[in-house]
Amino acid sequence: MYMGVGLSFIIGSEWVPSPLEVNSTGDVGFTADIESISRLSSSNSDSAMYTSNHSVKVINMDSMRTDIMNLLYSECGLAGLIFLLCLLYLPAKPPTPPSTSASVQRTNYKESLGSVARNKSLILLGLANAIPNGVFGSWQAVLDVLLDPVGMNQSEVGWLGFYMTAAGGVSGLLIGRFSDIFLRHTKFFLILMNGGAVLGYVWFSLMSSGIIPISKVEIYISAIIGGMLINGSFPLVYEMGSELAFPVSEAVVGGLLTCFMEIFAILFLLVLLIPDIGTSWMNWSLSGSLLLGFVLLFLFPARYKRTDINNVVVHVNAEDKYDDSVNRNTITGYLASYDE
Repeated sequence: MYMGVGLSFIIGSEWVPSPLEVNSTGDVGFTADIESISRLSSSNSDSAMYTSNHSVKVINMDSMRTDIMNLLYSECGLAGLIFLLCLLYLPAKPPTPPSTSASVQRTNYKESLGSVARNKSLILLGLANAIPNGVFGSWQAVLDVLLDPVGMNQSEVGWLGFYMTAAGGVSGLLIGRFSDIFLRHTKFFLILMNGGAVLGYVWFSLMSSGIIPISKVEIYISAIIGGMLINGSFPLVYEMGSELAFPVSEAVVGGLLTCFMEIFAILFLLVLLIPDIGTSWMNWSLSGSLLLGFVLLFLFPARYKRTDINNVVVHVNAEDKYDDSVNRNTITGYLASYDE
């Protein structure tokens, strides 16, 4: 996933050229504000658009539209090919359960929906993840607009997005390994990573707003640190959600957490429809959403159902020589001990 998202930043910025603009004096390369570009892109003609001080016309709008459609068609074809390969090859489950908890019968779909709806800990975790990560996903889509005033072109921003995502993939693997070693500390790692992301993007926002001196190197550092920590926390969020909801299917938990995240991503994009909203609010909304998610992480009680069952069954097996009836009784008793 991380590789695909990271490459999309590079492919999109290199495939589709930046708008080539000419102002009323005939100077090519004049940069229009985002509201003007939005008005022109939604129109049916290449009429001149107006900024606060200049009349500007984008002279390569037709080629941009063609390139965007070609890019979307190519991505659709690739997604269809991967889907077909999954249907032909991907097995429904591994030959043997990878852990004791994986062999436990999951609740049916209808009961799962009721269970997750009543699970306050899971709902809090979902909000703590969805608010910052939903905003972050939409914020990345307009990153080139936000960094244009500091002199970063579309290609540079594409590579920055790639570095942010790739760093997140590496950090996710490393933190996941630490989480396996230090069991029952997933919540602590989530708080640590989200706290670091808050600091990184507050630094980014202060520079973008001109409150502190800005430099391209520091923009790279703050954005990559923040992206590394946010993207790296995704696997832990889904792991923690599965622990809280067990024995609800991980597919149901993953779908719920993703749905929450997409709702807040849409809300961020809807704000862009407000006339003359500008762009300065975007960085601070990201920082604010990260801070809110960071606070919510402290509120949900962490429970490690799957981990506890695996550990208890391993202990029981050491004394009872891997008696399957003992395993079943132990699992049933442990699940009953949790008060939903």
